[in-house]
Amino acid sequence: MAERRLIRLDPNDTARALAKVPLFAGCSDHDLSDIAGLAHLLSFEGGATIVPEGEEGLGFYLILSGEASVVQGGREINRIGSGQFFGEIALLEGTPRTASVVAIGRTVCLGILRSDFRPLLVRQPRIALRILEEEGRRIDPGGAKAHATMTPVSPPE
Repeated sequence: MAERRLIRLDPNDTARALAKVPLFAGCSDHDLSDIAGLAHLLSFEGGATIVPEGEEGLGFYLILSGEASVVQGGREINRIGSGQFFGEIALLEGTPRTASVVAIGRTVCLGILRSDFRPLLVRQPRIALRILEEEGRRIDPGGAKAHATMTPVSPPE
């Protein structure tokens, strides 16, 4: 059976890893330490379901290494990798997960629990804006449905 494991790292190591992720570009060392203190690092073996479609959103995830398949209605609709994130829609909108995300090979994710996610966005509006910009990019031109394009977020210029 596929499994997931909690990885324990020094918070300073986690903050250094976060500094390399475009979503957190421009955050101060203090801000990165704050985020690292909230985050959990999780390792998933290949085939493990990171989040199941239809589940209540319990957390926000950012892939630090590896790759995952985005599956909706039993069909793969996308693949995502390092620097890409998921889980924000269920947390921001209070809706069930719109797709399952399944690890392809060993995948390491940073996870932030729902109870910490909104307060983090209040303290870090730059991150909130980047997440909302990315969510907007996932909407089709007619605005009728979300697409799981999951492209990496670039820092503002």
